[in-house]
Amino acid sequence: MDALHYASMKFRKRISGARVPGDSITGPVSVVRRLDTPGTARTRKSGSYDAMGNRLLKVAVVVLCTVNALMWEYYTESRMMAILWAAVAVGFIVWIIDDTRR
Repeated sequence: MDALHYASMKFRKRISGARVPGDSITGPVSVVRRLDTPGTARTRKSGSYDAMGNRLLKVAVVVLCTVNALMWEYYTESRMMAILWAAVAVGFIVWIIDDTRR
């Protein structure tokens, strides 16, 4: 069997699902693994790790916003920007509290 004939048979197999001589797969669909369904313990644990990571990220944002508010107040003496950054920090604290309640 020449290469062109084999390639055309492979192409027909993809379209029709027919078996090509020399292939080990007997049907158009072999094993399909769904990635959106949790199947192992590792996938179930990753949800709690993601939640912990999100919470730590929010805490880091609170710390950085607080530092930013202090720097605006100390270096530029701009109370408006310090209040804005403090409000963002308080908003994230409220979000963290609301997230832990759920």
